[in-house]
Amino acid sequence: MNGLKSSWSLKLLLSSSLALTGAVIVPFQLDSSGIKSTVTEAASTYTTTANLNLRLSAATWSPVLLTIPSGSSVTYISTYGSWYKVSYGGKTGYVSSQYVTVSNTASYYKTTDRLNMRLTAASWSDVVTVIPADATVKYVSRYGSWYKVTFNGKIGYVASAYLTPTSAPIPPSDYYKTTANLNMRLTAASWSDVVTTIPSGATVKYVSRYGSWYKVTFNGKTGYVASDYLTATTTPVTPSSYYETTVNLNMRLSAASWSDVLTVIPAGSVVKYVSRYDSWYKVTYNGKTGYVASEYLKPTTVTTPTDTDGTGKTVVIDAGHGGNDPGAVYGSVYEKVIALDIAKRLAGVLSSTYDYNVKFTRSTDTYLSLEQRVSLNKSYKGDIFVSLHANSSVYNTAHGHEVLVPTSDSYTTNPYISASRSLGSSINKEIASRISTIQNRGVKYQNVYVVGRNVSPSTLVEYGFISNSSDRSYLTNTTYRQRMAEATASGIHQFMRSYY
Repeated sequence: MNGLKSSWSLKLLLSSSLALTGAVIVPFQLDSSGIKSTVTEAASTYTTTANLNLRLSAATWSPVLLTIPSGSSVTYISTYGSWYKVSYGGKTGYVSSQYVTVSNTASYYKTTDRLNMRLTAASWSDVVTVIPADATVKYVSRYGSWYKVTFNGKIGYVASAYLTPTSAPIPPSDYYKTTANLNMRLTAASWSDVVTTIPSGATVKYVSRYGSWYKVTFNGKTGYVASDYLTATTTPVTPSSYYETTVNLNMRLSAASWSDVLTVIPAGSVVKYVSRYDSWYKVTYNGKTGYVASEYLKPTTVTTPTDTDGTGKTVVIDAGHGGNDPGAVYGSVYEKVIALDIAKRLAGVLSSTYDYNVKFTRSTDTYLSLEQRVSLNKSYKGDIFVSLHANSSVYNTAHGHEVLVPTSDSYTTNPYISASRSLGSSINKEIASRISTIQNRGVKYQNVYVVGRNVSPSTLVEYGFISNSSDRSYLTNTTYRQRMAEATASGIHQFMRSYY
């Protein structure tokens, strides 16, 4: 009897303590054997169906911590009878379970109109960005009638009234084909500046999406295009390295039927592919580079062009001056800059068109002594050495291009005097025939260190006078610098074929 009485006294004491402290007991269930069973896990997120008080404990008389707006998302922690313990806004407390419902938010939504993304969940908050109509956003969380979303790398709040659930976006194609002549714009807007016009039927590479605009790359340019004029396509087939002409074919200066004809390529000739511009191929043939209609070409199995025999030969290109030695200067025009630009263009033509092994004495704005330049040619075991320069004079009437070769004076230690003169003459001839608008000053014998003290056929090219306004206009024009490089490459190739 005493033991029973003690047991009831203990129960009464515990009940009294709980009532006084307001402590919360999470109920558990017993199965038929009297053993605690697993309770079905509640949903982790709920949405309030009315403005709802968050209380300190599970009782209607408990102090209110805050009022949660209707439509807000709360995180479930545990159950106490008809009360849920939840967290919201950094606080934890109890809410009546009859005023919450399991959240059913989608992972992605589509905007039904142009929609401001704001910094916080308020109509007066700063606008982070404007999301276009019909754009897809990714859901993050909910705050009342506001959704926190991500779009185009930005995160912020939008009014949920302007969203409709949608499925996860289908991964875009890597490549698209244009269905019309299509403006590529600087930004994703119809009023934005046009970067270039992409021809109908051209293939563009997809980068990213901004609403109904796609960021794409085409022909080395990147910008935005209207996705309505694109259709998904497969990865473009890698073109052949070489093609054979099926007819006598005009090579043109640009990718247009009205462009100037550079040369006529005979039927059955082999050309080297460089790049593609819609139905036009940029190719090289016989030292010239230009555009041809691709419909008159067929892939060939020839591994090297029939007009090329440069494989294995090394051409050392010496861009004059550099670093703290600018060379000739006129205002903002520097000889060292012009020389390096032509050098890189020359290297590109020699390697891609003629398959020569090309080495630079300098490929950046770096100073090298004359001795260092000759020493590098020795270490490269160059088959020929060509130094590139621009001229200058105190008389602004002096103009024209010229080539310098070794003299027969005791100054010259280069054992290849005759070959050097042949090399210089060949280059001078090609420049004169290809760029007749610049005066030809001819081949000159001078004591120049990198020519006379070298160990291989060597020459120095002066492409024009920076001090002369006419020559300067050519030297600062990228089109003419390219033509100078191509002419020099052709001259080098003509010499190589006759000498080696």
